[in-house]
Amino acid sequence: MKKYLSYIFLALSSLTANAIEPSYAYLKAEYEAWNLRDEPPANDPENPKKNRFILQIAPGSSYYYDPQTFYVDSLKHDPNGRAIYDQAFEAALDEFMRTGADALKIMKEKGLMSKDHYRCRKDFESEEITIWNDSGADKYKYTIPMSELTWELSDSTTTVLGYECSSATADYHGRRWRAWFALDIAVQDGPWQLCGLPGLILKAETMDGNYGFEIKGLQKCNEPLKDPFEDDKTFKTKRKSYLKMRDHTLRNRAAQIKAMTGGNVNLSDKIDYKGKDDFLETDYHE
Repeated sequence: MKKYLSYIFLALSSLTANAIEPSYAYLKAEYEAWNLRDEPPANDPENPKKNRFILQIAPGSSYYYDPQTFYVDSLKHDPNGRAIYDQAFEAALDEFMRTGADALKIMKEKGLMSKDHYRCRKDFESEEITIWNDSGADKYKYTIPMSELTWELSDSTTTVLGYECSSATADYHGRRWRAWFALDIAVQDGPWQLCGLPGLILKAETMDGNYGFEIKGLQKCNEPLKDPFEDDKTFKTKRKSYLKMRDHTLRNRAAQIKAMTGGNVNLSDKIDYKGKDDFLETDYHE
């Protein structure tokens, strides 16, 4: 069965734009991302260290995103959906003002709480990755070259999702990674910014094991690549500049909100970023 599926993947990946439009995905992979270093966030103590992402794979491009955040963003960009979101937010805020209830928890229970705002689109023709992310209330966008990631093949093998996988290692933006890729799935892509191996990356983790991604599902599809919801309020920047700015914002979030509200809102030190581990990319300190 796996061998038969590999032939399907090879055939799909070789189809021309006349058969599948470049903006349409023919494969969809679901990944679990984990972080074993950070303390649980105050608003999500039950499942703080894992998140779900989707990778849509199209001829020549792909899109990687958090489906929960995409759902909330799609509501905010639709007039009817926006009304639903605003009503729920106002009700949660009213409950907070009356009883002191956790407004973020209320929004989460209603399925209207965003999770990870990171998303990226890989363009294999231009060999560039476009990344969108937030910092506080601001939205940012920047582009990086795929050439900054260079793999070294190794002899280790393992089985992931029923596929036999080969391994490779790479130093990338401050961390050392090991990835396992399936030659049976002839797609040079993977989770997050990882790509460039002769098969889909099904699992990848930092050498210390504290950060990583693992595929949980793979299916054929025929659907448009999702919208990153970029608008005229999205600031263009550079990778290291964004990471430095986001680091400063997170580490001083409580103090900034206190100053903005004239001292009327004091956040607990528990949700401040101090004491947490760094981002997936650490070379912005250089």
